[in-house]
Amino acid sequence: MSSASPPRGSRLQRLAVRYLRLVERFIFFLIGAMLFGAALILLGRATVVLWLLFVSPGGAVMQAGAAFLDVVLLVLMVVELAYTVVLSLRGVVLSAEPFLIVGLIAVIRRILVITVGEVHGGQNSSQLSQSSAVELAILTGVVLAFVLSITMLRSRSRTEDLTGIHDD
Repeated sequence: MSSASPPRGSRLQRLAVRYLRLVERFIFFLIGAMLFGAALILLGRATVVLWLLFVSPGGAVMQAGAAFLDVVLLVLMVVELAYTVVLSLRGVVLSAEPFLIVGLIAVIRRILVITVGEVHGGQNSSQLSQSSAVELAILTGVVLAFVLSITMLRSRSRTEDLTGIHDD
């Protein structure tokens, strides 16, 4: 018996894995293209909102400014996700940091929405102010957790670079 020829199942497995990798890359490519397209559209929307900020009457400046920040932060989130997809297509091992940054931006976006809502409608009800205060406190804790996580990831990377230890 000769063990030189590989079993038929392993050839089929390799072919299946190769096909699935191609499908995976194609899907990542489509997702990346859609994310960058969405970012460009949102950037156009941010330009319109910025123009409205300049031409708005004095009383609407706060709302226009909040709308502008909301759209710009959404653009940053989409671009960060698209960048992560590009890294995945390049074959780079994904790290948690881009996802933490997207989460941080999302939390900051929510804090801004709550803050602007309180400025414009918070005088009506103390119940709204109390629930908003609780939500803001929780969101502040989440921001601190994200920042701590990002800091720890970056310090671990620097330590590994200095000592020459890498996880391969």
